[in-house]
Amino acid sequence: MPSFSGKFQYHDPAGTGAPSGASSGACRLSFDEVNLTLTPERGAPWIFDLGDIDVFAPGDYELTLMLYTGAQIVLQQFGKVFQNLAHDLLEAYRKRLVQCLLLEDLEEITRFDGFARLESPSRAFSSAAEFRLYKSNLAVLPGTATGMQWRYSDLESVSLDASAYTVTLESGNERLVVSKLAKRTQEFAERVQGASNRLREQAAGAVHDLLPFLSPDQFRQAAALLAEGRTASLGKLQAISPKIEAALASNAVDARQKPYFDSLRSRVPAGWLYAGFKLLRQDEAEENGAETAHDSDAAGAEAVPQGDGPAASGEGLPAEERRPILYWFFFPLNPQPGARAPSNLVAWEATTKSGRATYFFRLLPPERAAGLADPGQAQGLVEAAIRELNRAIVLLNFRREPIYQSDDALALQPRFRRYAIACRKLPELRRLRASFLGRAIHTSPEAWQKQVDVFLAGKETPK
Repeated sequence: MPSFSGKFQYHDPAGTGAPSGASSGACRLSFDEVNLTLTPERGAPWIFDLGDIDVFAPGDYELTLMLYTGAQIVLQQFGKVFQNLAHDLLEAYRKRLVQCLLLEDLEEITRFDGFARLESPSRAFSSAAEFRLYKSNLAVLPGTATGMQWRYSDLESVSLDASAYTVTLESGNERLVVSKLAKRTQEFAERVQGASNRLREQAAGAVHDLLPFLSPDQFRQAAALLAEGRTASLGKLQAISPKIEAALASNAVDARQKPYFDSLRSRVPAGWLYAGFKLLRQDEAEENGAETAHDSDAAGAEAVPQGDGPAASGEGLPAEERRPILYWFFFPLNPQPGARAPSNLVAWEATTKSGRATYFFRLLPPERAAGLADPGQAQGLVEAAIRELNRAIVLLNFRREPIYQSDDALALQPRFRRYAIACRKLPELRRLRASFLGRAIHTSPEAWQKQVDVFLAGKETPK
């Protein structure tokens, strides 16, 4: 563990952080891959997770760390070792940030140093940043703002302005302008566009294997709706071809999951089912005994069977592009048989590779649920809610523990520490947890049905 000696200043706007007589002075600083320790000459030291840093702002022989609490630590007078301190601490901070953004298990392609400007209704920032390109995601690690990630499947455009040396990425109502990449500007644009194109091509191959009966024009419409990592309305897909829902039920649902799928589908009003899929790395698919290579829904559960159908195995793709697939469905439910619209309850079920439980969420906060009874609003409200739930689950890379563990478990158990930090840094995860009602474990279809009936009756189970 590296150790450095210098001076510090501690500024706490709330006035609650620093013991008397310990807000400035000489100190010793050390850090490892997870924690930073700041030991003043007098009084107790500070020890905190590197993920608790929201802003990392180096200056001329001065480094300012802003914590999520609003407190600031200014490090000064570290002499000749300051550059080593700033460099090594930044590397450790970024490594921990990637873990807390739940990206550490993705396959990294390359990195770029530049400047990022984010324009978004929810937040905005302008900062020097490191950009890490993964096979399926782009991570932006700014110095003066909380880090973020985008999936390539969510990108709507990548535009290069060669004269201004900028690359603009757009996703929904968010816009990211990347600059100060110098000679690597064009390379960045090409890398991002290339990764996005490869993902779309592989995803299109998976859709074609699943729906080979579509005409070329029908296929293009279906592939646009059923994009990798997103969720698509079966009602809209059925409008392209009435065979699509049957093909999904046959080829995107493992035999062991079929009883659960059929039971849930029987409670979905006609035309309200939603489906999605994700291409998996081979190591994700091979790590049986854990929920999509992360965690299990039930201790001691059997190893997860591989997919039954050709779509789940990637059959039909060239060998170098053949990848296993995880399929899932959202079931907007209504307890009343024959209902034409869903109630404020949606079930999420992974139907290949790793399904061990059904997860239940509110579609809308209770104060907004009345809109579901309005035929003019219902479809838009349901689609927006499912899109938001789906985005959060995919950003989690299908980890279940950050969804169902209690606030106390995340806060108190060291192994969940990064999930607690992720809840602060990822608004999508906070909204997902706020919507979560509970889960029904796949112990047996009969025992599972009893748990489902509790949710259909409007009662929540312990989370």
